[in-house]
Amino acid sequence: MTDSSDTGSAQRNQGITLIAFVTALNVSLIVFGIQTGFFLVLRNKLSRIFKPKTYLVPERERTEPPPSSPWGLIFTLLRFRDREIIKKCGLDAYFFLRYLQTLLVIFIPMAMVIIPILVPINYVGGISRNFSSNSTDDNDGVNSTDPSGVDYSDPTAPKSNITGLDTLAWGNVRKDQTNRYWAHLILAVMVIIWVCGVFFTELRVYIKIRQDWLTTAEHRLRASATTVLVSGIPDKWLTEEALRGLFDVFPGGLRNVYLTRDLTHLLDKITKRNEVHAQLEEAQTELIRLAKIAQLKKREEDEKRERKSSKSHRPTKGERLERSKREDDAAKLQAEGGQGLSSGDRHEVPHDLAEAEVEAEIEVQPQHDNDRPSTGHSMVATGFSRMTGGIGKGIDAVGKTRHEISGGAKRLTHGLDSQIETTNGFVTIAPPRSPSPAPPSRGSDRRRVQLPDERDLPRPSMQSSIPPRSRGSDDHVMGVPATQAVHSHNGSTISQDSMLKRESVEMRHLGNTTRRATNLDDMQDNEPKRWYQFWKPPAGGYASPVPQGYEGDGFPLKKKKEKTFWEKVKSCIPFLGGEELEPVEYPKAYSEEWKEEQDTGAEWEKWLKKSKRPTHRLAIFDWTPSWLPGLPLLNKKVDTIYWCRQELARLNMEIDIDQKNPERYPLMKSAFIQFNHQVAAHMACQSAIHHVPRHMAPRTVEISPDDVLWENMAISWWSEWLRTGVAVAVVAGMIILWAFPVAFTSSISQVSTLTDEFSWLAFIDENKTIHNIVSGIAGVLPAIILALLLWLVPIIMGFLAGFKGAKTGAQRSETVQKFYFAFLFVQVFLVVSLASGVLQTLESLANNPTGVPDLLAENLPKAANYFFSYMILQALSVSSGTLLQIGALLNWYVIARVVNSTARNKWSTNTKLPEVNWGTYFPVYTNFACIALIYSVVAPIISLFAIITFSLLWMANRYSMIYVNRFTIDTGGVLYPRAINQTFTGLYVMELCLVGLFFLVRDQDGEVACVPQAIIMIVSIFLTFIYQYLLNRSFGPLFRYLPITFEDEAVLRDEAFQRAQDRRLGLVEDSDNDKEDSPRHHEDGTQITSTDEFDDKFPSRGNKFTRSKPIKGVVRAGTWAARGGKSTYDRTFGRAEKGIRNINKYRQRRRQKDLEAQRAIGDALYGDFHDEIEDLTPEERDVLMRRAFMHSALRARRPTVWIPRDDIGVSDDEIRRTKEFSEHIWISNEGTALDSKVRVVYGRPPPDFSELDIISL
Repeated sequence: MTDSSDTGSAQRNQGITLIAFVTALNVSLIVFGIQTGFFLVLRNKLSRIFKPKTYLVPERERTEPPPSSPWGLIFTLLRFRDREIIKKCGLDAYFFLRYLQTLLVIFIPMAMVIIPILVPINYVGGISRNFSSNSTDDNDGVNSTDPSGVDYSDPTAPKSNITGLDTLAWGNVRKDQTNRYWAHLILAVMVIIWVCGVFFTELRVYIKIRQDWLTTAEHRLRASATTVLVSGIPDKWLTEEALRGLFDVFPGGLRNVYLTRDLTHLLDKITKRNEVHAQLEEAQTELIRLAKIAQLKKREEDEKRERKSSKSHRPTKGERLERSKREDDAAKLQAEGGQGLSSGDRHEVPHDLAEAEVEAEIEVQPQHDNDRPSTGHSMVATGFSRMTGGIGKGIDAVGKTRHEISGGAKRLTHGLDSQIETTNGFVTIAPPRSPSPAPPSRGSDRRRVQLPDERDLPRPSMQSSIPPRSRGSDDHVMGVPATQAVHSHNGSTISQDSMLKRESVEMRHLGNTTRRATNLDDMQDNEPKRWYQFWKPPAGGYASPVPQGYEGDGFPLKKKKEKTFWEKVKSCIPFLGGEELEPVEYPKAYSEEWKEEQDTGAEWEKWLKKSKRPTHRLAIFDWTPSWLPGLPLLNKKVDTIYWCRQELARLNMEIDIDQKNPERYPLMKSAFIQFNHQVAAHMACQSAIHHVPRHMAPRTVEISPDDVLWENMAISWWSEWLRTGVAVAVVAGMIILWAFPVAFTSSISQVSTLTDEFSWLAFIDENKTIHNIVSGIAGVLPAIILALLLWLVPIIMGFLAGFKGAKTGAQRSETVQKFYFAFLFVQVFLVVSLASGVLQTLESLANNPTGVPDLLAENLPKAANYFFSYMILQALSVSSGTLLQIGALLNWYVIARVVNSTARNKWSTNTKLPEVNWGTYFPVYTNFACIALIYSVVAPIISLFAIITFSLLWMANRYSMIYVNRFTIDTGGVLYPRAINQTFTGLYVMELCLVGLFFLVRDQDGEVACVPQAIIMIVSIFLTFIYQYLLNRSFGPLFRYLPITFEDEAVLRDEAFQRAQDRRLGLVEDSDNDKEDSPRHHEDGTQITSTDEFDDKFPSRGNKFTRSKPIKGVVRAGTWAARGGKSTYDRTFGRAEKGIRNINKYRQRRRQKDLEAQRAIGDALYGDFHDEIEDLTPEERDVLMRRAFMHSALRARRPTVWIPRDDIGVSDDEIRRTKEFSEHIWISNEGTALDSKVRVVYGRPPPDFSELDIISL
């Protein structure tokens, strides 16, 4: 460990001169300037990279485009309201920015107080005032930052090589002036008090903001607000009736009960199907493109022969471009117009409420004519098909490219070609549709989501094993709207089980049915107790409670068959247990008589040989990773399309059958309990539910249905404990042993040392050419390996958090936050600070546990200068890198062009915005805070670097959160309190370090001079610990749960909100009384909340900064709806004459077209659509609530193979042949085409895309 490049590396930076520090600062400033400059130049040109949230997200999440002026951008970021960040980005993003802001609140006053006091105390009259060299003339052998600040070899003559920034630190105080250390003590105590006070206020603010967010009417409508995940349910309570009878004591009753089943096998099949489906789409696309390329090659040869025979000239460049233009226009029309064939029931994908009623009728009278040409009219209600009424520039705009921009025929193809380059294959031809200034009424033409009918769900009971009761066929079921305040003991409504069994429980009496009045004697335990049975209570007590519907030990589970010996042994082995499923015989999904040789006469045979078809090699074992290459002699080579068709048809049919028979899968010991009232869910989490410890626990509230890790729901409690132990052991091993691979990367760079150490490498020195090549590789390879190692750490941490058994993504993020912070603090701070390695340090601490303060005091001050450079480098490079989005640029312009070959891949790349993994994001900045706190007294000027660091990072991340990153899953800010608690680590290490430093200070007589200061600091450690304990004990219950005091007023807000929504949707008519107390709305129809009214007093736009000299080009590039036609031209060029055609104006117009083409995607996907749950009616919301926590394996839809359509008939022929092969494969080429360069273009989302998926529950 001592030879590691990182271990003790900070020790080599002691005594850093001012010149050396300025040099390092200049390098950082150059990197910062380059990256920031590129950002300022490109941000107005590439909206998809630098401001996608201005158009490519749902309307409620969109932000106004930032000004083009850099100063206007800065001022806009500073004036952006916090409440807007919460509404558009969520609590996680807001509290992350608030954490950086809190650190500024801490360090700015500290710098203003500590630096003016301690810097003069350390420097004036100190041992050294040398800023220019690394040594003094007195002595070159003394540590520059020796804790005592003196040379112990000669007590009478203090000598030291203290230079540079060390002259401002702790070690520069002369030993005849040790009384100055009282100032360090006083300021250290003030730092502790100040930080603890800020943390106290921050936790109070956190609780207030989180409570406000949880009790908003919009949030209370969501399923996550009223649903509790209950784990560890005993077998006899594992029925819907039992859980209803147990939890209906809470106010409002229950809405749904979702018992979970172990659907791991079904999930594995769905995962395999997705892989095969993607492989088939790629293979079919490749086949179609190869055929089209061959056709174009043949056409070129035929034209060449014809010209040779007719002795005509070759077509000019303009003529070739003109033909490409015509082909591109035809491809655009075909992709956007929905032309093509489709085989399969595409109407299963829900889009609007009207189609749901039609679908219910179709189920009664199924339609068998699935192979049909599409006219495009049937897809009017689907996502991108709305573009015909409102996307892009229109056909005229395509033609105007030729007439408005002079310069020859070369520009003719810029329309589609540049658009495809900008939008990654998305094309649009229809004119843009301006959004309605007022919110739509219920009867308007606004798109609405198709809600699933109850008959569409699996019919057999999927969650409960209770025998179905007799019921009438006319029973109606409708859940109670979440806004109704119905406090009733019998207020339970439909659950998932009863819904699947068509059973109405709304009027069912759910009273006490545990024991009959005639059997009250059963409620006492009269079994005599023997003298040695000390584990039993005295006889005569009450018997253990039994659930409702309980009918004996054999209930509710059916009598299981006796397990074999091996099954019993396997069930006890961790990670191998699990109930074996009974084998099922599935019918054949395709005709067994079909053979590859019979597939003759296909269209592709006219252009390709069979050897050109896509092929691949099969894995030997099912568990073999798909990314491993196949070997010629071991892996069988198959035709990819034929093999994938068979597999996809088989998996589709098996998954459909399994989804309709979920009762064959075993129940798990967990359930989702959905209440009618939010307060009931929070009360259930804080109550003692079961009379036996660890039963029906833990209970988790605020779970988003999209955030559930269904693959972990089958993990038992004991397996989760074992997994937790393994995960913690692996993380501990990584923390201790990670320096070994880092040391290996360092040794690779030393070629001469390696050749001297290993004789078999002598051939490297014998050949000069080989030596030069190896030296070149050695200069690059270590950096690549080290970067890869550091990049792998968060990935490994995320895997371990999932392996540990996290049930939700939020729980996984919390686990990663704990693991990753521990790793960073040890590896980034301690390892680089300690003179010896981690193993040697642990060994010395094991021999002398009380030597921790001395160890820290001897090593940490010497590393201060290293962290000066480290923090400023991180601040400048990371902040500018966050703005530049280097990864997004590489992905969009390099990786996507190489990897994205299918229409679905291009659509996914276009519509998926970058997201933030908060579990790995918070710890990096928490580690910065800890380092700054540790050195705040020892090296006071680190507060300046902390202020610069957190200011730049706050500004860069604020821009990224507002304009770039999208946050689909929100933990509700629960990572913020843990980040504050982790920051206490910096306080503890600072206190320990100061204890050791005080004990190491010697006076002129060599005696310990600061014992009182050390004792006071020891007391401070214990007081800090007690304070943190009491702080968490007091605030802890409120970190996650709501108090009862909020419920009454929240109900009033719910009712007012529902009245306003009913008026917006046209469900009720306005009355004079309603108008008086109705909430106001923004211009876009969104409700103005009470928090908005306060913020409206401070407008954020219209200032002189936002109007200051915008860069020529697109001004307010995000307001796409206001553009089109002549108005766009006039606004872009101002009063310039239309006849002028210079290069600047051409670039501006091209940029305008690129931006409008990009925004067409956002409008087609999200525009004019009810994508928020509050925009739905109570009945529609209730339907969504009923299926919110249905297992994802049961909600998975059959994917459609989406292939591009061509003009030579290969694609259409493949669809017909696929349908003839099997009816269990859905395939379509609607909305896709190939352009003149044989690139895949598309004009709508995939056929299996549903707007239902973008509604957050």
